[in-house]
Amino acid sequence: MKTQSFVITGMTCANCAMRVDKALNSADQIIEASVNLATEKAKVVMQDDCDLATVIETVRQAGYGAIVDDKAHREKIRLAKQGAEKKLFWSFVLSAILTLPMLLGMLAGTMHVHRLMIFHNPMIQFLLATPVQFIFGARFYKGAYMALKNKSANMDVLVALGTTVAYVSSLVFGLIMGNTVAVNFESAAVIITLVLLGKNLENRAKKNTSVAIDSLQKKQAKTVHLLKDTQEIDTPVATIAENQIILVKPGERVPLDLEILTGQASFDESSLTGEAVPVTKTVGQTVMEGAVNLDGIITARVMHTLDDSAISQMMAAMAEAQATKPEIQKTADRISAVFVPVVLGIALVTFILTAILTKDISQAFLHATSVLVISCPCALGLATPTAMMVATGLGARNGILIKDANALERSKQISTVIFDKTGTITTGQFQLANWSGSDADFQILVSLESFSNHPLAQALKATAPLSVSNFQELAGRGLTGKIQNQTYFAGNAALMAEQGIDVAASSDTSIYLATATRLLGIATFSSEIKTDAAQTIADLARMGIKTTMLTGDNATAAAKINALVKVDTVIAQANPVKKAQVVSSTPNAMMVGDGINDSVALSSALVGVAMGSGSDIAMQSGDVVITSEHSLAKIISLIRLSQKTVRKIHQNYFWAFIYNLVGIPLAAFGLLNPMFAALAMSLSSVSVIVSSLLLNTKKI
Repeated sequence: MKTQSFVITGMTCANCAMRVDKALNSADQIIEASVNLATEKAKVVMQDDCDLATVIETVRQAGYGAIVDDKAHREKIRLAKQGAEKKLFWSFVLSAILTLPMLLGMLAGTMHVHRLMIFHNPMIQFLLATPVQFIFGARFYKGAYMALKNKSANMDVLVALGTTVAYVSSLVFGLIMGNTVAVNFESAAVIITLVLLGKNLENRAKKNTSVAIDSLQKKQAKTVHLLKDTQEIDTPVATIAENQIILVKPGERVPLDLEILTGQASFDESSLTGEAVPVTKTVGQTVMEGAVNLDGIITARVMHTLDDSAISQMMAAMAEAQATKPEIQKTADRISAVFVPVVLGIALVTFILTAILTKDISQAFLHATSVLVISCPCALGLATPTAMMVATGLGARNGILIKDANALERSKQISTVIFDKTGTITTGQFQLANWSGSDADFQILVSLESFSNHPLAQALKATAPLSVSNFQELAGRGLTGKIQNQTYFAGNAALMAEQGIDVAASSDTSIYLATATRLLGIATFSSEIKTDAAQTIADLARMGIKTTMLTGDNATAAAKINALVKVDTVIAQANPVKKAQVVSSTPNAMMVGDGINDSVALSSALVGVAMGSGSDIAMQSGDVVITSEHSLAKIISLIRLSQKTVRKIHQNYFWAFIYNLVGIPLAAFGLLNPMFAALAMSLSSVSVIVSSLLLNTKKI
């Protein structure tokens, strides 16, 4: 199974996206596909033997184009989008130039300005309207043909049908039969011009919704100071490999994810974490791509290449979230599927009743045209994805990286937040709290643990370690080694059990030291709670959300931490399987964790939130990543962002429908001119996008 994103060209409305979605999901080798109108992308999960050309051909047969969305095709995608935008812009400009004289002629007739009356002449109108109808309006005929060929109807069908009715009725009843009252060439031309204007405004507004990804891309450095044989060489960042050594100077943006080798500096990480307070980092610590070096010179080892560094991962995750189809969108898809056929029925009934009641066929055509034009469901297809695009950008700016759009929607449903303890509620940085053995045995423990990279071992500082021989790491249990011809074991309760030594109360934050037959001492470690942990848990309680601490540590250690943070429920000594069982059996649960042992639980939750300081596996398993190391308060921000986003989507649906609910009856009764219907239809899409952009003004 493999996943690939494609840029889809030629989509104009919700039904277009739904048709591509249906075509892809019907293909044999495609497991699942999701098409997003706002981003004009399709996320396709396919079988391993499925050729990318097969996906492209499937989209082509549905009447659209597809380009593989990867680095190799980035320039092709850019040129394709640029070409489509230019074509749309000039189609509008030229269409407007030809349409304007007809509007002047109409106004001249109303105001009796005889000099301009020539533009009201049926033949002049015919000559001006024809290229607008069949050259600049050709896109609607092509779209309508492909829609009908695929046994569906979309916005193009409505526009093509409505303008054709206005054009043909003007030609037959006005120009050929000589009934000048029936001449409405300007209506057809104005409708096409206004729809093209709306599409241009829509494109411009949609660009603003993707500004978050664009701004992240701008934060990526172009060159780095590569250190080679003590020489400083300015080198393109894209050519840098892992483990190469680079220099970062004061005022410069960190170009890649780095481990500091020499020097110390304060870094502004606000672009990644949303936190404005600078963080001081020194030798051995990591600093992420995008941070700004404020005051020191450092040399550092490259941990990840450009494709795998922090900002690239953030952009990929945001693109993934924006390509995901939220559950709320499926309602709009179902409505859209039946909306156009219903509108066609209303237009037909309007035509028949108007013709019977007024005995004026041209008037009946005019009313039916207004119904068709006002009903275009573009705004319906943009209501959810534009809000999601803005929300994911807003989240990223506040240190909340949303990988799955459904998680953003579901976060408002959360009734219980389940926290891991170590590294989530606590800082994960340990210090020795107690040693139960002799000073001599403590020196033996420190000497053994100086060989280990375990977080607890790092809290033991060896000033003058003893000589250790026959050292061996025992995976998942601890280590062993020989000091002064005596074999010692240092590790967890499982290692002690292997030696036949019983420990009364095991703890994940203890190291036991023993010989093969006797326990020599227990080192107990403590970890400080994060500064905002207690406040976050209290805030969740005020919101009516229950809290649980779920830890692999023993009950005593968990109780000590809970005395400080006061969660509702504590579950201790939980292995990864039990953690997953607890999470999956808790309704509407959000799991917050940072370790490998949390990854299954994160995947089991309604919403899985990984702390950015955690393991790569945890971050991959989570639906959301908190990019700030110590900010649990972002959980509150995530829930508030979810509430505001879903509320905004509902507002967007209101704007999408209000034009139709008000406009269709007015059009059917002849109270809405086709030109104003076209303007209202275009404004409905723009208003939905502007409504989504207002999310950027919200504080979370």
